[in-house]
Amino acid sequence: MENTWKPRPRKNRGGKVPFGYERDPHNPSMLLPISKDLDVLQEIKFLITAKAISLREGSQWIEQKTGKKLSYQGLKDRIDHWSDNLPETDIEMNLDG
Repeated sequence: MENTWKPRPRKNRGGKVPFGYERDPHNPSMLLPISKDLDVLQEIKFLITAKAISLREGSQWIEQKTGKKLSYQGLKDRIDHWSDNLPETDIEMNLDG
């Protein structure tokens, strides 16, 4: 199963860009997904919600796999956000791959 991440609108054009996305240089009201980061984040989310690892361990793992820092509180915020929005708004599941 392969994920196809979709661009999404920015809620606050002056605010911080969430982990796993970057600003679209051609359209300031859109965010472009960074597939590698979002794939790692999704994997960590599964392990944390399954209680296999802690938020702090997940935060460290993200830094090891992506080279980018995400605090354990930032990770919790992303997981809480995803609980409301995935898979319908952020991701399309490709079951053929």
